[in-house]
Amino acid sequence: MTTPPVRGRGRPRAGQELDVARLLSGALEAFAENGYDGTSVRELSRRLGVSHALLTARFGSKEGLWFAAIEHALTEVERSWEQVAHTPAVDDLEALREGIIRQVLFTAAHPQVQRIMEHEGAIDSPRVRFVFERFVSPLRPGVEQLLARLVETGRIRPIPYATLHFLLVAGGGAPYSRPVEAMLLGAPVRPNQAQIQAHAEAVADVLINGIVAPGGRQGHAGD
Repeated sequence: MTTPPVRGRGRPRAGQELDVARLLSGALEAFAENGYDGTSVRELSRRLGVSHALLTARFGSKEGLWFAAIEHALTEVERSWEQVAHTPAVDDLEALREGIIRQVLFTAAHPQVQRIMEHEGAIDSPRVRFVFERFVSPLRPGVEQLLARLVETGRIRPIPYATLHFLLVAGGGAPYSRPVEAMLLGAPVRPNQAQIQAHAEAVADVLINGIVAPGGRQGHAGD
């Protein structure tokens, strides 16, 4: 996909098409930096170079814009887990490992999502419930079925779903959502793709090795 050219400051001219993807990415960045309460639609309109009226007409409210921005980002990882959970030709343990890797790569590409959820996850609000109802809950049965097959065939030990969720989502991607802390720990300041891939694979190996049963690596596609 080609990256659209960055438009200069100022509001779109009459008749100029609204670049929704760029707008949602910018909104996601703003919500990650300032939090939901610290972000105003008026400030977003200045930051993104579009009119307040245009944002309101397109998204209805600040909350509507938040929903659209988070959905725009999370749709990518949703597709990844759906592929992992529903690809019978792939060995189940390898599918789980691939899902873990993709989740970490997603956070590296979109660290704003994790920064937002670190705040939203501590507060009961329509926003955190939207994330669960739109993404987490629909994806959970497929992943749980994958885990159940691995447990039933003796390939992994049982692990609570919430434990896996937090180790992976909050832990695996932390170097990218908390870059200053990562830097102070000696991680690369601007990791390249090879370094990100190596980290994702290391996270996957640590998690898999922690739950795999003796002899559990032996299996076949569709177990």
